[in-house]
Amino acid sequence: MTTNPHIITLQEAQEMTYAYQDAIQFQGQTISSAIDIDAITQLINQSGCTGIRIYFGLTSSNKLAPVIVGYDENDLDMANGIILNRGKYCPINCHPSPLIQV
Repeated sequence: MTTNPHIITLQEAQEMTYAYQDAIQFQGQTISSAIDIDAITQLINQSGCTGIRIYFGLTSSNKLAPVIVGYDENDLDMANGIILNRGKYCPINCHPSPLIQV
């Protein structure tokens, strides 16, 4: 069984998310965005999609927001296909998580 290089431990995830949440320049910014599985499935089921790329953007109210696009076997964005955003942002839609520092 091969190890997937994208998988990290909870401790690594906490170190990263807590560092972001503690950084003064990001205080009050979005700390997470939830996107439903149906939207993710539609994106990854596009013909030729071999992975996803996550860009970081800003909403009209200057909040951090992920912009998610599929990419093909040539590592090219499928920009004419499905592009995702409009997640449920935290703060506002926050739920208990070991990745949120209290």
